[in-house]
Amino acid sequence: MKLTFFVNIKLICNARHPYGKGDDVLKKSPLRRRLGTFSLIIIAILAGAGLSVPTFIIFDWYSNNVSEDLTKFATIYAGVLYTAIIVISSILLNILSKQHAHAKELKNFKNFTDVLHRSTSEIEVYETLYTFVRNMHLVSHVTLFYRNDRSANDITWQRITNERMPLCRMEPRNCPLIKYGRDCRVKNIATDITCAYQLTEHKTGSYVCLPITNGNLTLGILQLYTKSRYFFDDTVISKLKSYIEVAKPIISSKRTLHQLNKKATTDKLTKLYNRSFLEQYLENQIETSSKLSVIMLDIDHFKHVNDTFGHAAGDSVLVVFSQVILRCLRRTDLVARYGGEEFIAILPSTDTGTALTIAERIRQSVATEPMPKMNNIQIPNITCSLGVSAFPMYATNKNTLLKTADVALYKAKQSGRNCVKIYMKEMRL
Repeated sequence: MKLTFFVNIKLICNARHPYGKGDDVLKKSPLRRRLGTFSLIIIAILAGAGLSVPTFIIFDWYSNNVSEDLTKFATIYAGVLYTAIIVISSILLNILSKQHAHAKELKNFKNFTDVLHRSTSEIEVYETLYTFVRNMHLVSHVTLFYRNDRSANDITWQRITNERMPLCRMEPRNCPLIKYGRDCRVKNIATDITCAYQLTEHKTGSYVCLPITNGNLTLGILQLYTKSRYFFDDTVISKLKSYIEVAKPIISSKRTLHQLNKKATTDKLTKLYNRSFLEQYLENQIETSSKLSVIMLDIDHFKHVNDTFGHAAGDSVLVVFSQVILRCLRRTDLVARYGGEEFIAILPSTDTGTALTIAERIRQSVATEPMPKMNNIQIPNITCSLGVSAFPMYATNKNTLLKTADVALYKAKQSGRNCVKIYMKEMRL
């Protein structure tokens, strides 16, 4: 009976839920998994034969009262009976464990969809997808790349995780998944044709790259790698794709919502943030930051540009001016169009000395930046005036901070333009 118990427990362990940490079924190759039924029969026969031995010994001990033929028959009958009992009980337990695994899998899938719908952003959806796939414990190596559109001309691909050695170097311009949106499956790295950008350190095993698409646009790539050969069969791929298919419409909706929100908070001409977004952002920064600086910028004699070259030329100058400001700022800084030719840059966790340096860099860059041509007429270079203020040094709230920066800007205008002035307490509000 100890052997029967051991065999049954072994079968239950091998049929555990595929998301369990101790999963033996999914960590084996497909070829090994197909040997399960044959192995079960062999184990049952050996166990039945082993249990028949004590039966024979017992009947042989009573051989004086029982015929030899009856002893042999009883021993064989007991062995067959033991084998049948082991096989049937093991099959029943295997069926029950599979049903239990299936129920847990459905529950896990429901949890996945619930978490997806609670996601607040596109990146959070990608993080959820990565987390659930990683928790399947199918393989030891999972990577998820996603497309990050900062602007129409600034598109980058980023990873959810920072593995020391990812599967590939990820070349967006040449990646076939990004170009064509098709799966990439390598069953055996040693013999199959592999991706040209796969890292050479991965010499054995198998991997799969699955695209996350929206129409003809590839938005993400899910990569799974294992040192086991021929691991990714149709069942595993189908399971992974089911998670991706559920995530795709959520990604698309979050992406669309983000784009709509961005349009509502973005200046149509310069593509910078607008005044409504700026004021809300600045208020949040004041609540959470211990210090920050602001730079208020204004193009000198902008009315002259409009009057001389037309409003189309003025719009072109505003676009160039906004691009120069962006080039001079850091990634942590934010710039918005405040109104007309007036702009504001917010510099979180920045003292006045650093803000003054950045403002001077902007002033010099603007003065040397070539302006576009309009109707074959070259627009002359422009200059700008800048005013700097800081929280909490010169202001304790949003309105006062903007007012002090405006006063410093007005002082720069009074001082002959094309200069930077920092707010001083002796300046009147």
